[in-house]
Amino acid sequence: MSEAETQPIEQRFLASVSHEIRTPLNGILGMASLLAETELTPAQADYVSAIRRSGARLLDLLNNVLDYARMDAAGVELETAETDIRGLAQDVVELLSPRAHEKGIDVCVRAAGNLPEKVVLDDGRVRQILFNIVGNAIKFTEKGGVLVDLSTLNDKELCIDINDSGPGLTEEAQARLFNAFEQAEAGHRGIDGGVGLGLTIVNRLVEAMNGSVTITSAPGIGARFRILLPLNVAAAAKPVERAGQPKRIGLAGMSAPLMLSLIAMADAAGHTILTEADGSEVDIWLADARLPPSELKRLGHSAPVIALIRPEDRDHIENLRANGCAGYLMRPVREASLMERLAVSGSAAEPEATEQTGQFETGRILIADDNAVNALLATRVLEKAGHACTTAATGAEALEAVQFSHFDVILMDLRMPVMDGYEAMRQIRALPGAEKNNTPIIAISAEINPDVEKAAKAAGADAVAAKPLDAHTLRSIVDRWTDRQKAQA
Repeated sequence: MSEAETQPIEQRFLASVSHEIRTPLNGILGMASLLAETELTPAQADYVSAIRRSGARLLDLLNNVLDYARMDAAGVELETAETDIRGLAQDVVELLSPRAHEKGIDVCVRAAGNLPEKVVLDDGRVRQILFNIVGNAIKFTEKGGVLVDLSTLNDKELCIDINDSGPGLTEEAQARLFNAFEQAEAGHRGIDGGVGLGLTIVNRLVEAMNGSVTITSAPGIGARFRILLPLNVAAAAKPVERAGQPKRIGLAGMSAPLMLSLIAMADAAGHTILTEADGSEVDIWLADARLPPSELKRLGHSAPVIALIRPEDRDHIENLRANGCAGYLMRPVREASLMERLAVSGSAAEPEATEQTGQFETGRILIADDNAVNALLATRVLEKAGHACTTAATGAEALEAVQFSHFDVILMDLRMPVMDGYEAMRQIRALPGAEKNNTPIIAISAEINPDVEKAAKAAGADAVAAKPLDAHTLRSIVDRWTDRQKAQA
């Protein structure tokens, strides 16, 4: 019996509806995203942009209506586990970062120094909450960015603040913000196009977790959503050893959210951030890759420059090297990646390390999806990024491919004929040899909820991503996992 057949009839109905609508929607949005990267006339570019906007609005509507219906049908059931809240928040912002980067803004995480390594909570529900609020914040923010702030209050509550530099809300709008089927501002309806359910869903989930969600805002100053949840600290983790000598780090051209995120990471490792400094005080520069070439070269005369780039900027890496950059980091920046870069910068091993840790690595990707359009989309997107792709139309074909070939990443659709993605992952993980067991598997599903996510990870998935995936998001996911694999090799 498959995973889907074990669900109650209401949940099976919602899962089927979700899959049957999202699958063609994935093809529409994905192909429109690919088309947007070709040479188009101005009129054609406008048409493609309209398709993508309409598809995104339809997707938001579908997500919210199905989530709302699911909670009405099955209620809110919680399943707690020890969770790395930093990693969870980082995963969310990485998946949402293509939306932010497309608008020219940043989305980042900042963790307080006293935040526990692990807390006990329902990670699937918290991820759902963050996707709703952070996604909303990105939608309404045109300049600056969005910062997810993690901290504790009085050692009793986990505090998650989502701060944006958007237009802000009036008191009247805030009063009805969490009401079902209402949007905060009539003027926003042309932007959102939804039915006003996202924050209602957030409110129900937070209440089920015995927490609270509030908003502080005013027109022109952005908004801060604050989520407070009971703090249940897991057993203390082993302290993380920090490699390398403390460094004085200069920041150049950063948005406020990115600057605050980097300062927190550096401070936690004993480094010193200098937001206003000349070259004589700096051991290494972290600079926005969009700075003018002349500015990057000027900074490079005083200290090594590490450029912070978006995954979609890979084509500019050689230009950055030519402009004096010693390496790069992908944004949103992971703490482990930053620490690794700082540890090797300025050392005798730096030239080799620059080639190892500051270079996009291409790899062999297995795409398991029974939908020919979605398989073609993923293949074209990843081949354009330099990856070699193999496709499989069933879980059985995917298992056979893994037995006879090496892959750096596997993209596994969960609903396939003959053998579904869950069973394929279980059998892949049971294959002999550490190489097969350690190959990253990203489960791809049109039906994403905490139950699906937990079942996928129990079957062997390293991460779960929801359809539809546009070109930027798909490339970003694969680049990060291939990069991680190469770093561990």
